[in-house]
Amino acid sequence: MHMQSFESRVAKAVEAELVRTEYPADLPPLPPVPAGRYYDPEFYALEMEHLFRKNWVHAGHVSEIVEIGSFKLFEQLGLSIIVCRTSDNEIRAFRNVCRHRGAALVTQPSGKTKRFVCPYHAWGYDLSGDLRSVPEAQNFACLDKSKLSMMSVRCETWRGFIFINEDDEAQPLTDFMAPLDANVGPFPIDTMSVKVVIKMEIDCNWKSALDNFIEIYHVHTVHTRTIAPFIDPKSFSVFRLPNGHARMNSKKRNAATIFADGEQSGRLKVDPVFDSYTVAFPRFPNGFFSLDPAGCTWMNFWPIAPGKMMVEHYSIGPDMGSPTEDKAYWSAFEQMNRKILAEDIELFPGMRRAMESGELTEILLGSQEQAIYWYNEEIDRRIGIDKIPEKFRIQRVLGASAQ
Repeated sequence: MHMQSFESRVAKAVEAELVRTEYPADLPPLPPVPAGRYYDPEFYALEMEHLFRKNWVHAGHVSEIVEIGSFKLFEQLGLSIIVCRTSDNEIRAFRNVCRHRGAALVTQPSGKTKRFVCPYHAWGYDLSGDLRSVPEAQNFACLDKSKLSMMSVRCETWRGFIFINEDDEAQPLTDFMAPLDANVGPFPIDTMSVKVVIKMEIDCNWKSALDNFIEIYHVHTVHTRTIAPFIDPKSFSVFRLPNGHARMNSKKRNAATIFADGEQSGRLKVDPVFDSYTVAFPRFPNGFFSLDPAGCTWMNFWPIAPGKMMVEHYSIGPDMGSPTEDKAYWSAFEQMNRKILAEDIELFPGMRRAMESGELTEILLGSQEQAIYWYNEEIDRRIGIDKIPEKFRIQRVLGASAQ
């Protein structure tokens, strides 16, 4: 997407929102969403089977495994998967399972190794997953090491971000992320590295937490002193993208950033559109990221149970100066993000209780919350409408109306 065209589209949409006084003429009314989608174990099981096990999910960043033999564990969705950099400098993913008796090959969250050795019986695998050594191999009558490699998981990268997919028939990651790639444009996210990772478990459904970050209707109420002074919520505009993704924009107040002072944020030189507008993206199925000259946020919303989830918050950016300056800068960046997160998450358990008790049976969404309805329609498409009980279905009023 040509950046001039991108900027003009953003400006036009934002300015239209600022003067709008009626419901958008080009947006169908959004029917209520059944609250059962946010707590019912049957619908949760459908999501786990058809959504998370058959779609690309984020598993890390290349800056976390820079050296040959470095690895990290992906332990979400009931999985344990080793993501590592192999001897030929490729990034691959393997199930954290020894082919002997199923023991976990890796028990620490990250590290560096020359090979993976099972802590149970010391079967050894090289960085490419091939079985290389079996103690007392003469005791196994049917041992064929060539058939007992570590079990690989499909693994691909997009602009430095590592994704995995359990479905070998799924579309390539580049195709899945293409709508986002076109809208990120020349923003130098490819050159950045992970600075801080925040993880928090919350007593709510994963979608309740995700929903919060893909609308700003709540900003004037919840973030009065943190976000509201820096952006104009009335200017909020949504562009629906293919594959369940979306792009969101708002006008900044005086090109300000909530994350750092003007001198610091000015160190990252990008196209002026990112100085004047917030540019953020709901990423299907369970993510969100924003682009800002002060640094980027990348979030995952992981289901643990129907009423429990984990939010995983990455701070991504370039080196901002000397090691001392860099540490101070990203420490301040982290503290601001923690403050914003704290303002949000204290509300989520109450929302869970209202839904699970039956006091709230359906959720009504406004035009600023259309990204929520958009990804819920995509959930139904991915699961298959015939597999979803009628009481949980939503009407396809947006259909394939990507913009």
